[in-house]
Amino acid sequence: MRWACGTQCLEAEFQQGRISINTFLSTVSLLGFDGVEFDAKHLPSVRPNYAQILQQQLVEQELIPAVVSCQVATSGVLSETVEPIMIFAKTLRARSVCLVGATDWGALAGEIRKLAETAENLSLPLGLSMPTQVGVSQKLCDLLDEIASPYLGICVEVGAEVNPNEEFWRDLVAATPFALHVRLHFSDLSKSLTWLPVIELLREVEYDGFISIVRVPEPAEESLKILSSQISSIAR
Repeated sequence: MRWACGTQCLEAEFQQGRISINTFLSTVSLLGFDGVEFDAKHLPSVRPNYAQILQQQLVEQELIPAVVSCQVATSGVLSETVEPIMIFAKTLRARSVCLVGATDWGALAGEIRKLAETAENLSLPLGLSMPTQVGVSQKLCDLLDEIASPYLGICVEVGAEVNPNEEFWRDLVAATPFALHVRLHFSDLSKSLTWLPVIELLREVEYDGFISIVRVPEPAEESLKILSSQISSIAR
């Protein structure tokens, strides 16, 4: 398992124009992360020529493009919205693309099937974000079985503090074998970070992909400094 920092951690800074992608990459590199997650809305462009420029910047900073994520909300325009981002991600040499935001992927099954075909043509894994709600994993796993694409999987969303005593843990157990990517949300850094149950679960299923940190307490830069200093003791 390797660690990535998501642009989502600095959401306010991107929205207010107080940080650029270049500055973000420099910061993440200095903090010692292995890779990055790009939220498509934070990118100045998703044209292939910009992907080539960005890919060179990643090489210079010794960072891996772990994933490009894309918020989806409206059916009927899913392919139109997502396919350009998938082509961008392929040019960038990202490990996968994750779709985030839907509460019921089954309602988008037809469009997901088309995107899965695009993923196969590009040889680019596509992950569907699993909502952090009790009981959602079965429907999502059923959809994966129905579409049966080797390039379609789950982008696991999980709070760092979740533990086996919670009901949602059963959903995680069901979903992690299908994980293409993991997005970790931190809400409290006052607790010890040397042992996280979700990391042990990922080890059990032999997950060897990236874990993106996508939410941290404010101020974000200070939280990322704390986390980066403890990453080696959390999981490598």
